[in-house]
Amino acid sequence: MRTGARARMLVVATGLALLVIGRAGRARAEEPARNEKLAVLVLGITEKDAELADNLTEVVISTIAQRRGVELAGREEFRARLGVENEQRAQACIDDLACLGRAAVSLGVRRIVAGTVGARGTQHTFNLNLNNVETNKVENHIFRLVDGGLPDLIAAVQAATQELFRPRVEPGRIQLSSTPAGARVSIDNAYLGVTPLISGTLLAGKHSVRVEADGRFPWRSSVDVVPGQDLGVTLTEANLPRRRQWPAKAATASASLAGLSFAAGGFLGVLSQLTPSGQTRAEAERDFDQKRRFGTAANVAFITGAVASVAALVLVLAYKDDVFGRSDDEK
Repeated sequence: MRTGARARMLVVATGLALLVIGRAGRARAEEPARNEKLAVLVLGITEKDAELADNLTEVVISTIAQRRGVELAGREEFRARLGVENEQRAQACIDDLACLGRAAVSLGVRRIVAGTVGARGTQHTFNLNLNNVETNKVENHIFRLVDGGLPDLIAAVQAATQELFRPRVEPGRIQLSSTPAGARVSIDNAYLGVTPLISGTLLAGKHSVRVEADGRFPWRSSVDVVPGQDLGVTLTEANLPRRRQWPAKAATASASLAGLSFAAGGFLGVLSQLTPSGQTRAEAERDFDQKRRFGTAANVAFITGAVASVAALVLVLAYKDDVFGRSDDEK
């Protein structure tokens, strides 16, 4: 009996423990996520820009405050935690992630928005960095030159602050090789060089690629560039087939022959229709025979022109790609 009672007590205790653990897990799951705490500081490039920088710091803070799940450290508290006594040293600190990291630890923040602003006549320049002090990296950077008054500057700072928190899309590249090598490459209608080639950085998304080689049909395609990756494109002779030259030459020669034949036939036909002339009957008969020969030659010329025209048409229809090239929507 004692053994059975102990077993029952063990089962009950295990059940209660599981119940407590389950409730604790549900409580943690239902607990709202903690807000991310950020710090913001914009400094003036010169002493006279200090008041403008303080005002823009408040603009940045108010813009970030509209985001959900964000808690902001006080501006004055942040400046105090930096532990610097003047604007010049403060600027040096916000450019140093190690210095920002020390202030971030004391504030309990993970990311810091820091930047500078300055006035140049009617223009204002400002930059903002989104610094991650945990990874010691600048997650995003924005620089703007604003030509206008204070309302234009405030609008630009608000837009830049929103952009600062958008995920940054890493660029990609295209690697091209071809057989034969040395083919000319254009991307988005901009000539880049010859194969083998590695393009410069490209925005992620679709790009138009054209590859051309002498005596061959060009290759055209729309390709997708993946963020942060190199897209390899290898073209073979099947992608760059030879463009035959003789059909165009033969069609041109046939068309030229047809034109000359029709012109000669027309001229000879006119001569054959003239009234025979001569002082004597024999001379008149000779002139008549000559005009008849002109007529026969005109008929031969017309037939030759017709045959040459048909030959040119057949060549154009049968080898239209070789004669005219391919349209842009063909590959």
